[in-house]
Amino acid sequence: MEPDNRQLADLTVIELAGSVAGGYCSSLFAMLGAQVTVVGPDRLPDFQRRYLRRHVARFVDTDGRGDLDLTDVDVLIESSASGMLPPRSIDTDQTIHVRLSPFGETGPYSSWRSSDLVDYAVSGHAHLYGHPDRAPLAGPPDQPAVASGLFAFIGAMAALLDRRRSGKGQRVEVNHLRSMVSLHQVTLLRWMLAGDVLTRMGNRYTGQGQPNGPYRCADGWISVVGVTDPQVESLLAVTGLTHLLDDPRISSPMDLQAHPEVLDEPLCEWLRGQRVDEVVDLFQAMRIPTCPLRSPLELLDDPQLAARGFLQPVDGDHGPLVPGSPFSFSHHQEPGGRGWQPEQTPGDGPLAGLRVLDLARVWAGPLCARILSDLGADVIWVEAPLSRGPRELPQSFVDAASYFPDNDAGERPWNRNGHMVKYSLGKRSLSIDLQTEAGVQAFERLVPDAHVLLENYSSRVMPQFGLDEGRLHELNPDLVYLTMPGYGRSGPAEHWLAYGSCIDSHAGLSNLIGYPDEVPWKGGIAWPDPVAGLHACSAVLASLWASADRGGGGCTIEAAQFESTIAAIGDRILQAQLGDPFDPSATPDGVLAQGVFRCEGDDAWIAITIAGPDGAAELRRLAGHDDTVELTTVMAALTSDREAEELARELQDRGIAAAPVRKAPAVLDDEHLAAQHAWVTVDQPDIGPFTAPVAPIDLSSAVVAVRAPAPTLGQHNREILVAAGFADAEIRALEADDVIADRPTL
Repeated sequence: MEPDNRQLADLTVIELAGSVAGGYCSSLFAMLGAQVTVVGPDRLPDFQRRYLRRHVARFVDTDGRGDLDLTDVDVLIESSASGMLPPRSIDTDQTIHVRLSPFGETGPYSSWRSSDLVDYAVSGHAHLYGHPDRAPLAGPPDQPAVASGLFAFIGAMAALLDRRRSGKGQRVEVNHLRSMVSLHQVTLLRWMLAGDVLTRMGNRYTGQGQPNGPYRCADGWISVVGVTDPQVESLLAVTGLTHLLDDPRISSPMDLQAHPEVLDEPLCEWLRGQRVDEVVDLFQAMRIPTCPLRSPLELLDDPQLAARGFLQPVDGDHGPLVPGSPFSFSHHQEPGGRGWQPEQTPGDGPLAGLRVLDLARVWAGPLCARILSDLGADVIWVEAPLSRGPRELPQSFVDAASYFPDNDAGERPWNRNGHMVKYSLGKRSLSIDLQTEAGVQAFERLVPDAHVLLENYSSRVMPQFGLDEGRLHELNPDLVYLTMPGYGRSGPAEHWLAYGSCIDSHAGLSNLIGYPDEVPWKGGIAWPDPVAGLHACSAVLASLWASADRGGGGCTIEAAQFESTIAAIGDRILQAQLGDPFDPSATPDGVLAQGVFRCEGDDAWIAITIAGPDGAAELRRLAGHDDTVELTTVMAALTSDREAEELARELQDRGIAAAPVRKAPAVLDDEHLAAQHAWVTVDQPDIGPFTAPVAPIDLSSAVVAVRAPAPTLGQHNREILVAAGFADAEIRALEADDVIADRPTL
């Protein structure tokens, strides 16, 4: 499923060979047709180099980086995985200069050392992975770098689009810490709004639904997710476990989140006698999100990937298989005169003047639209009157969610849902019922003036509304239409119910996490959601660039969450085929020793990576041990009676990569993030002060910012419809029939 065109074929990119983050950024440019040159030496392992460089046009294996000729170079990419980049001053009159590092170039930690493990720890993610009575775990390998590479690509494309307006290049800075902090789903919300510290709960227990995680069947593993009452009720019925609701602790299925042990063992016992394929088919037929759990090697035989031709030879026509493009473009339209031209729309942000219709739900799609908003787009959140829930919520749901202020639903709970607030900051709300003919007709009148429309429904929903891509492009030939189905719009899994925490296991990620005695392990967050959202945002910006080049003309972008996730670990799929599968408990290549060690205090831990002999010598000197003692023994002895924050700073002063395993309060109070202006606090209606991360992209000559609080439900109904030419009588009729609303209809 390679793109059927080369969106960025007119761009020239140089990457100074560095980290996975820089490599992932340049690989997106190369995949989309840019002429990419990698200037070496390239020290990535062979399996990563072969995957990330597979579309690169030219390699220059030299250390003579100071003599680079940047004439006619559109983008220069520099990156470091372990520490601060050396200073480099270039003429950014036309060139976009992208710099990627673990902590950035300003702030108290700018000189700190890092590693993949340290990235997970300091950002608060490691605290969510693992068993509550064991050490925290790192998530899937290199994902902080992949996320940073995606943000860097988004930042570079935003800067390129801004160059059309200003005529000048600029500097783009992205760091791993801010990238990962911005990709928490509810961790920070729960602490800020309800005083709840989300922590690791085990391999199947979770604060977001129950059941949620991997389960062993007779012939393999599956992943099951139950988030809604109907899903859990269906699961109990089909497994013969309805009697569990008679437990005095359980007044509704939602209470199983607080008492997961009630369900876990009976469900485990039932599943142990079942076959994987039969359970998946049965549960999916009951609309219970369920999928097989695959290892990276097992993905080679996955029927969905085979049906869509997603895996392709890494070396052209031969060699091992690797993921194709995480998105595809199709149905290109001739210009209709309504395309967005950035040079015609001066304003606040590189995407000023861009109008987006956001029909997305939950996380992946809303994240994509929220980033576009932070970059200056006018994003209209098109939401159903019941999208935020009913007028009244059971206290069991409020307590389980822990993202309502003080665990109080209040008089207008639909406006107090912290998750929806976070992902709608800066947007405008049109609450309209698209399940009515009048709603669809009204919505169609908005499409001609939009530049982007995005949704992450299953593939059957938009056609059911009468709004398939043919109809949308009939209304607006210049429209960029982004659809984000979980499994794509074809194949045997096309209509599967898909949640990120389920796709996580199907896509191979759970097999890359675990303890020496226990693999696979569930993700601490539903990582496929942000990965899909970032890939989708990247595709939208690439399409806007190409459309501006053509003078307009829209297209359809398909970005399947399953495939986006697999693309993010494509190097590990190649590694497994080369006979050296990733072992989550093994010491990484190039590292002498590392681990997570207990410190003084309640559930307090520190992550330490010793990358070379100098670090080993410093560690032994600090601990007072000679070289006859193993490094992990030295680290464990050193940390047990020390405070994690203090010790991490001392180790960093000695050039050793270390960080406390941060919990939510420490992340929100972090001095480095404050110094980098990573947060925005708005006066949110029905809530009060509300703090959230800004998109973690620093542009030297353009504004990336949250420009308004999140809208209340239907706040902008009248404003949006009047601008679209609706008469007052038409609007009043839509209100009277509950087609548009500013409160839930039930």
